[in-house]
Amino acid sequence: MQHWLLISVLLGLLSLDVTAVGQFMVSRPIVVGPLVGWFLGHPNIGLEMGALIEMIWIGDLPVGAHLPMDLMMLSGVSVAFACELLGNQCPPEAVMTYALGMTIPLAALSTEVNILINRFNVRWVHLAQRMALGGHFGTFGWINWFVLTQLFVKGFLVAAISLALIHFTSSLFFLFAAILNGRVMEGLYYAHWLLLALGCSAVIDLLIEKKTIFYLMLSIVAIMSLAVFDQMQGVYLVSIALCAGFALALFFMGKEKANG
Repeated sequence: MQHWLLISVLLGLLSLDVTAVGQFMVSRPIVVGPLVGWFLGHPNIGLEMGALIEMIWIGDLPVGAHLPMDLMMLSGVSVAFACELLGNQCPPEAVMTYALGMTIPLAALSTEVNILINRFNVRWVHLAQRMALGGHFGTFGWINWFVLTQLFVKGFLVAAISLALIHFTSSLFFLFAAILNGRVMEGLYYAHWLLLALGCSAVIDLLIEKKTIFYLMLSIVAIMSLAVFDQMQGVYLVSIALCAGFALALFFMGKEKANG
């Protein structure tokens, strides 16, 4: 995989934004996907995959002790893998679906690693408390830098190992395609649009409120304008699906209120 080391460094830096530094939301899939895609020469693939991941898992929030799936790692590794598979006369939709499906287990493992790291970091909190009670306030500085370095190394290693592991599954993609005479590609192609429908339904489920109608309509107009001027057919279909799904949801909600 080209730029394997640089992508790992980039994802390691972006992992700091999740909880440690700033939280400027640059670690969200809608940002990570286009960034990795642009770096590898396929910003359109990165944008579509980042938006898809963002929509599907938009309701998975860190509430209480629940830690959501590592979407930063999922979007970064899946986009990089999809860019590697492109250019072999395969539909981009099939490539994106395969890349996403193969990366989900790795993202789940990354989440488990984050849980272990969080448990380990509790010891640093206790150490800082003891040092503060002893009047050694300068300890906070080096503890913070150590934890930041630890989180970066964790993000870098997880990204590097994930990219290395998923690289070896690329041969399976072409093997299945050759053995089954394109049927796998056709199935993956249609699965891509089913995933987009799933993502649209997840977004609509969160936005079914009268006070959000105006903002949703503005976002749909913006997406459709982007699709028309840039001739991005996939984005155009997603915007139509959002609009139709939102209208149908409002219709059935109105019927339920009238019957109730």
